[in-house]
Amino acid sequence: MARSFLNAITQNAAHYTPGEQVNETGWIKLNTNESPLPPSPKVFRTLAELVGQGDILRKYSHPLGEPLLSALATHWKLDKAKLMVTNGSDEALALICRATLSAERRAAFPAITYSLYDTLVTNCGAACVKVPMLEKPGLPYAIDLAALESSDAAVIFLANPNAITGEYTPRDAIRRIIATSQKLWVVDEAYNDFAGSEATMLPFVAEHDNLVVTRTFSKTHALAGLRVGYLATANAALMQGFTAHKDSYNEDALATRLAQAALEDTDWHRSILRSVVTGREYLRSELKALGFIVYDSAANYLLAKAPQAMGAAIVVEKLRAYKMLIRHYPGSAFEDCVRISVGSESENAKLIGSLKAILSDK
Repeated sequence: MARSFLNAITQNAAHYTPGEQVNETGWIKLNTNESPLPPSPKVFRTLAELVGQGDILRKYSHPLGEPLLSALATHWKLDKAKLMVTNGSDEALALICRATLSAERRAAFPAITYSLYDTLVTNCGAACVKVPMLEKPGLPYAIDLAALESSDAAVIFLANPNAITGEYTPRDAIRRIIATSQKLWVVDEAYNDFAGSEATMLPFVAEHDNLVVTRTFSKTHALAGLRVGYLATANAALMQGFTAHKDSYNEDALATRLAQAALEDTDWHRSILRSVVTGREYLRSELKALGFIVYDSAANYLLAKAPQAMGAAIVVEKLRAYKMLIRHYPGSAFEDCVRISVGSESENAKLIGSLKAILSDK
């Protein structure tokens, strides 16, 4: 038996379970919340322009993620010192944990949310406070902001919209609670653009030194494969701490240029948002007609309780025969539910057609 050289923190760390990835063609993946549309055509033109430029690969990338950093500062009208380019928003979350948590400093987040928080927090040797959910119309698993604030934790993680459920927390409610809080609030906006142009907390970063906002290019810019994200905070001491933990060259030269191209194509970005919102409402209507209980969502996915005639696990398994993947969380509080990413128009139609066939043949 091999000897273990792992430290105690790693031995007790929670493991993140990603959505299933398949390595063969013909599958429709509606289990990992990727964009139903490809990236902006400007991304592909930029990629073509970079082909053959040997120095792009021969030399180190910019340590601060230029030219993307400057593009983000222009886009959000923020000083570059308040922004950090990261290797996906997951790295941003990891940096925050490393810089702010310890055995003496705990983190709190909703009991039902992005499961990576648990992994990142315990990997820092810190404890998690999983705040119970509320029940409210349209959402049996709703966030309790007041309970998050009153928790015995130094750092609060709030995904907005919330991962898994899709619940959107109005930003005015977040602003009010942060304004008087002594805790650090990390607002994870991976899905925020789907909630509308007035949903983000980024315009208020400069007002609150206890606010960090994290964002990604994976969802609304269709660049999940590139792993590009960023964080924003006006707290200079926090930013110095994040920098101390950041890899020396944490984002590659191609990714920063391609993400810049995506950021600057606002028309294409809006087309992705329109496609998702239209597809989401189509799926909501059709799933309800099939007997699913569909919960409110402001993200690019729907959490739905499977019909009583056929459990969630069976629905997921039967869809595999149609080479379709959706997400199921066995052993969780919502194991009777499935989470379905919004696909393209044809993918959504095929999903509904497949479900009709499955439910009629039960």
